[in-house]
Amino acid sequence: MVPQRGTGGQPTAAPPLLMPQRDFIIWLEHGLYIAVDFETAGPRMVSFVVRLVFTDDRGEHTVARYDTAHGTAHRDLLTPQNRLREKKWMSNVDFFHALDYAIEDFKKNHASYLQKWLAAKRL
Repeated sequence: MVPQRGTGGQPTAAPPLLMPQRDFIIWLEHGLYIAVDFETAGPRMVSFVVRLVFTDDRGEHTVARYDTAHGTAHRDLLTPQNRLREKKWMSNVDFFHALDYAIEDFKKNHASYLQKWLAAKRL
């Protein structure tokens, strides 16, 4: 690829890298699903959010989520009032591995997360 030249023969700034955003849903059981949303820039993972969502007659409720807000991957456990109950940092884990871990964790442990969330709802 030949660099484009601006006025005066100087190279122009390279066009910004496209940042593809991808999202998908993994359906589980009992009105639960995993919502995955991530953004990449070239080979680099820029950000992600993985939410464990419970649906009932009142709507959709995020039970727990993994995300990269604050620049570090972490897990947030939420209350039925959508308040933060607990935060667990994933220090020194790259975003690709953290994303995979989050999906697998919710696949394997979704029933436990939901049980704790429902118990907090009864308090």
